[in-house]
Amino acid sequence: MKQIVVLSNKTEFIPLLLENGEEKVEVVLAGENARVEIVGLALGRGDENKALEIYITHAAPRTKSEVKVKSVLRDRSTFAFRGNVKIEKGAKGADAYLRSDALLFDEAKMGDDTPALEILEQDVKAGHAATIGKVDEQMLFYLMSRGLSRKEAERMLVEGFVSPILEKIRNPKHEISA
Repeated sequence: MKQIVVLSNKTEFIPLLLENGEEKVEVVLAGENARVEIVGLALGRGDENKALEIYITHAAPRTKSEVKVKSVLRDRSTFAFRGNVKIEKGAKGADAYLRSDALLFDEAKMGDDTPALEILEQDVKAGHAATIGKVDEQMLFYLMSRGLSRKEAERMLVEGFVSPILEKIRNPKHEISA
């Protein structure tokens, strides 16, 4: 488990590549203008079971958090994502965004996808989203009609799906855009 406290006027970038098993991250934004950005990627094959839990607490004014997680699952693999953002009383001007997207192949399943917000302050901005979907057969057909094999077409779709996360992991020096 990773536990991180971010103090005033500091920005923390946390890249997560889930190799196997479970990962848990807890972040407390403890100082005014503290920021955190978490990007995660989970790739599942075979019978792998992966899980990611992220907990963020906004405990000071004008804090900002952005969480974006993507998963690509094949075969019979599963992935569970649980994310919780809590905005404490007194954290006026907090800005939080939590998002999870999953792309499923074969018999793969999203075990759980639960983004949640707990808001105890009035003057805040907060949002969350989750998408889960199978590979679009029409897109695959279109790419294959242009001369790609099924495997090449699937690879192209996966690369397009995960590239925003990989770009942030490779180049972490950017502003949080939540």
